Amino acid sequence: MGDKQESAGVGESEVDEEVSAQEASEAEHEQGGGEDEQPAASDPSGELEKLREALLRTRADMDNMQKRAEREMDRARMYHTESLVRDLLPVIDGLEQGLENSAEGDASREGLALTYRLLLKALESHGLEVLDPEGERFDPQWHEAISMQPSEEREPDTVLTVVQKGFRLHDRLLRAARVIVARAP
Repeated sequence: MGDKQESAGVGESEVDEEVSAQEASEAEHEQGGGEDEQPAASDPSGELEKLREALLRTRADMDNMQKRAEREMDRARMYHTESLVRDLLPVIDGLEQGLENSAEGDASREGLALTYRLLLKALESHGLEVLDPEGERFDPQWHEAISMQPSEEREPDTVLTVVQKGFRLHDRLLRAARVIVARAP
């Protein structure tokens, strides 16, 4: 039984030596040391053309990745304030309600109006647009109709009253304007 183990151990070491010799031969060949071996017969101009095509594809892929990254960065820069602006919409609504409910000529009204204008100006400088579509044609992309009323004064499908102003940031809708739309009597 001991002889079997010894012969098995010798067999394993021979296999290990063969594997090591193969790995060394492959490493020499990769490093250019395999001078004894003949290079595989191939068409050098065909290989050169394949390498050229691969290089062109790689360059095109790199250009596309760079352009895509630039577009994504531009988009991120454009909309980086979106969550802040969304959080400030109730503040704008509160200032508007305060202005509507305050008496004309009141000192606090002037302060509210100034604060409202400053806030809107600051947000507009970052791309915010107020949607106040009274008298305009109803556009379901930007407006939300909460009701329809018959009207002889306005054409059908025209905004009669703006219940709540809408907002968009650049071309992205933050909140649709809630409106009452005219219909034929």
